[in-house]
Amino acid sequence: MKRKTMWFWVIVLLLVGGIVYGLSFWQTSSGVKPPLPTVTVGSVTAEVKQSTYCWSNGDEAVCEDHALPEADDLQLVTVEPGAAIDVTFHETPKQETFHRIIDGELVASEQVVPMEPGTYLFETGGEWQHGDSRYVFGVTVRE
Repeated sequence: MKRKTMWFWVIVLLLVGGIVYGLSFWQTSSGVKPPLPTVTVGSVTAEVKQSTYCWSNGDEAVCEDHALPEADDLQLVTVEPGAAIDVTFHETPKQETFHRIIDGELVASEQVVPMEPGTYLFETGGEWQHGDSRYVFGVTVRE
């Protein structure tokens, strides 16, 4: 009977150890991430996707590098030609940038949608006390 009890505890310890070991790899993200801004294009709110960032909460810092997106990577919103783009960050950045993504390159841009119909991708971001962050979004201009 003692032998069965011993094997029972060996199996229990192996199972618990395996679960603890597996959970140590299960954590996918530290939770240290910059807040997403709100982007309004005309009267429509665009879906914003997190891009490259380095962010810290004082105790921990995390950096992630993201490639520039393609139109298929984003949920596009349909907007009117020439609509103004308003970006509202969680707090005013020390420095702010705004670009249009053209053929995989960042091109400095005004915060206005082009007049020509088509699909347009944008990248915006800034620098704050906790780090720097970039965000991407896309629109389709109506004909």
